Amino acid sequence: MFKRLAPLWLVLTLTLLAASGFWDEVIQTEKRFYASDNATPVPNPVVTPKERNATVTAKERNATIQSPDLSQLADEKIAAFNRLLGAVKERPYEVEAPHNPFYDPLKAEQRKARYKTRIAVNRQYGYDKAVIRDEMALLELESRERIYNFFTRLAQNWTDMSEKDLQKLFHEHAKWLESINIGRFVKAYKEALGKNDKISAQIVENYRKLQTHYRFFDEFLDYLSANPSLLNYRSLLAMMRLDEVINQINGIETFAKLNTHLRHLHTDMGRLLIFLLIMLAAWMAAFALYYKLYAFLKGLIEKEYDESDEMLLSNLDGIRRPFFILVLAYGFRLGTEVLFHPLPLPENLALFFYAVTLGTVTYVVLVILDSIFFDYLVKKGELKNKQLRRELVNLVVSIIKAVIVVVAVSMFLVRMGVNITGVIASLGIGGLAVALAAQNTLSNFFGLLKIIFDKSFSQGDWIETKDAEGTVVEIGFISTMIRTFDNALITVPNATLANTPLKNWSKRSVGRRIKMHIGVTYGAKRTALTAAVKEIEEMLKNHPGIANHQEVDSQSLIERQSKRERKLVSLEDKYGIKTTLLVYLDEFADSSINILIYCFSKSVVWQEWLEVKQDVMLKIWEILERHGLEFAFPSESIYFDPDNMAQSFASLPFVKKEERA
Repeated sequence: MFKRLAPLWLVLTLTLLAASGFWDEVIQTEKRFYASDNATPVPNPVVTPKERNATVTAKERNATIQSPDLSQLADEKIAAFNRLLGAVKERPYEVEAPHNPFYDPLKAEQRKARYKTRIAVNRQYGYDKAVIRDEMALLELESRERIYNFFTRLAQNWTDMSEKDLQKLFHEHAKWLESINIGRFVKAYKEALGKNDKISAQIVENYRKLQTHYRFFDEFLDYLSANPSLLNYRSLLAMMRLDEVINQINGIETFAKLNTHLRHLHTDMGRLLIFLLIMLAAWMAAFALYYKLYAFLKGLIEKEYDESDEMLLSNLDGIRRPFFILVLAYGFRLGTEVLFHPLPLPENLALFFYAVTLGTVTYVVLVILDSIFFDYLVKKGELKNKQLRRELVNLVVSIIKAVIVVVAVSMFLVRMGVNITGVIASLGIGGLAVALAAQNTLSNFFGLLKIIFDKSFSQGDWIETKDAEGTVVEIGFISTMIRTFDNALITVPNATLANTPLKNWSKRSVGRRIKMHIGVTYGAKRTALTAAVKEIEEMLKNHPGIANHQEVDSQSLIERQSKRERKLVSLEDKYGIKTTLLVYLDEFADSSINILIYCFSKSVVWQEWLEVKQDVMLKIWEILERHGLEFAFPSESIYFDPDNMAQSFASLPFVKKEERA
């Protein structure tokens, strides 16, 4: 199985490389708008922010106001903020991924401990410059942690937080920003700018990183505080006023008594009843979709049925069960949300429903793909290339299916929060091992490409090699299946077939050979034999099943099959067109005078060839009888010499002297 999947590693790697995570977007936003050594100063896109830091000088503010690209850059910043919010709402699993290029919680604690230890040691020995450097690094790391925790909390709870809760969250982090006194690092930063020692360079780098995070987080919080409606969430359950319905059901006296027993299960009758109603409605909808809607659509198609509607019927048969599962899964998800209300759906259950939905949609796409290729392109012959090779269609469909499956698996891995960078790294490390383990697999795959592009044989062809002979059943990725004439199935690696001589008996357009020797007796008259040969030749020329130049328009056949082909080859030989017809006295054999019959039938089908050959043999028999000629068969003649016989008998001892005389 591992070897069979080896050719898909490249596709998987490209798919994973194409994925862009949330934290990559954060990093790009910071570099674009807030890196002190890159961006033109951009104002707050919503409101004029409070001056929280003394590092923003009057000169910088004037440069910002006088910037000619002010409006455009502000719009770009708003668009970047909205993209981040969209990712928080639509892809929370990317936000919560612990392994990311922005902040790794597992490694951060070790770095914090190291910075604090270095600060204590450097302060003890009076290395004030090193202390400033490490304090900046520690604060920069803490700012990353604050940003990470803010987005993670937002991704986990924004659907359940009211506007008041959101403002409280924004105020909490804004207060932390106000507590940071970056101004005390300005003097050290300016002094380090003109020096070339290592510590000064680190101070400049740490200060710029800290300022970048500070400015980004400050303006993003201002944007959210001014636009809290961007995080308004109204689920289907909220629109149904679920709390009110549950309270009304639980207010019934009988249900209230039952709830005392259900409290140990952390549920109540209100949620249970709504869950059952949702499941019943989902089952009824799925039943109506599977039976009623299917029967209705099938009736519409068959009402004015023609051959082109086979694809629609095939699609209906193939996708109605997946849609049945999809409706039930959605109903079960909605019902499960009711059971857990007001808490959000657990991540494991959400992941399970996502897998069911993704798998079902993928299956539907594969079914439709099969229908398009096989029911429409192949069966209906709607392509300009009427002689579309079946193995080429199989190869294209297999590759497209593999890409679809790989993309679906990649989406599921990303949804699980798998570290894409780690996966790509593991693929790179294991690439050599995979290549070594899959040498034969890759050799067979390239053998498949050679077979297809050389057009040495196709599915359904009768081929013969040194070790196998039969009809080609299927040309797969790794091997080709051949059905022998005694009904056995042989599997031959593609690399073997691509590099061995083989006969393809099906690559014939016109002409299957008929070759025989007709022997007549030596007692035949020369004039009768000559007339018989000429009559046999005329019979073959006029026979409706025998190919000849007068009746077979080989040139037009070649032009139809090779309109665009321009090669210096014999096209008759390339496309297998034979019309040779020979009837001659061939040899004086031991027991017969042999007439050579050499011709080709028009048809290359075995049964039709046998019928033509049989008819030719009967007509030849009739011609020979008409000319008084007999078929010869192996025989021996004995001739006696009288004188020699007399001498031989006289020498025998039991013969009397008188008889000898």
